[in-house]
Amino acid sequence: MKRLLFLTALIMWPAQHFVHASQPPWKIWKQTSSQSVSYRTAAHTGKTDKKLIEIRATTTVHSSIAGFLLFLQDVSNTPNWLVNASASEIIKQYSAKEHSFYIKLAKIWPFKPRILILNSRYWQNDDLSVEINITDISAMTTDKISPLALTNIAGYLKVKVHHAHWKITPKLAEDNDSLKLTELYIEYIFTADGRGDTPKWLADHIALKSIWKSMRNIRRQLPEEKWQQQAIKGITELSVIP
Repeated sequence: MKRLLFLTALIMWPAQHFVHASQPPWKIWKQTSSQSVSYRTAAHTGKTDKKLIEIRATTTVHSSIAGFLLFLQDVSNTPNWLVNASASEIIKQYSAKEHSFYIKLAKIWPFKPRILILNSRYWQNDDLSVEINITDISAMTTDKISPLALTNIAGYLKVKVHHAHWKITPKLAEDNDSLKLTELYIEYIFTADGRGDTPKWLADHIALKSIWKSMRNIRRQLPEEKWQQQAIKGITELSVIP
């Protein structure tokens, strides 16, 4: 199913942006005061690709930076917020900031179930924003992952992720006196090819609708107390005035 990224992954990390001089402007698919989803013709390897769309999703949510990172890293929770995700597991942890993981997507009749096999790495910028780059890993790659770590995937069609990138920017919340939390402006941009014979119009609609619901789930679930009570070594939070 082309462009079928209910990661969409998308959960869940930090990739290069594919900038093209003639790249068209974003078209708004849906927007509210708290979140938005836009799209445009994809551009990768220096050329536009009319078969794929690039999707940009944004939202604002009450959370610490560490809270957001821990939320994404808890792969057991992924099916609770990522639309159509049925399972997710970390394949290998390379460092505190980098790991490889997979996400299995539930079968939607009459389509074959999908799987994403990804590598995630994050870093914090001087302005305290955090970027998460997600890159695609081939199912046949052996230098990054152990073949023994990926079993029972023969029935899955692998999604090709051309790029996926999160950027999280902290700011002081307007109602900070009551919540004692910062706000995060979250931006997620991705291009993915779910493959298969799904008509483009249907695949695009499913991808847009799925990321909209997934971002809404993040906005509703992320402020929960369990994500906000922990710190991450090396991550500097935006100071909240008592």
